[in-house]
Amino acid sequence: MSPQDLMWLAIGLSCLAVAGGLLFALIKLGGLIDRATGALNKVDAELTTLVIPVSKTLTHVSGIASNAEKVSDRVERVAGLAESSAAALAKTADAAQAAVSPTVATIAGVVAGVAQGAKTFFGAHRRGNGRP
Repeated sequence: MSPQDLMWLAIGLSCLAVAGGLLFALIKLGGLIDRATGALNKVDAELTTLVIPVSKTLTHVSGIASNAEKVSDRVERVAGLAESSAAALAKTADAAQAAVSPTVATIAGVVAGVAQGAKTFFGAHRRGNGRP
């Protein structure tokens, strides 16, 4: 055997060792991919069983949100009605006050006059200035 034949033999054995190492690594990678595929299939099966309850829950939550929006709209309308009613009541109270104030002032003046007259009348009788 010549040195050149020995070199070709060494190169061939090296290539065979590299191919064996690659074969081993690719077999291990295939096993890893198989295990990952199995785990993903289990996760997919679990998620499939959760689809129906989650969709029902989302439908329920959507209904609750819709009802909450309707209630919010109603509350807003009631607040608007209460505000307009309060404004109308304030106008009515102002109108009533404007209508009653002159009358009350007149009655207060009459009462004050009567009170003053009564004081004068009864005060004169107490002092003995009045006629019996």
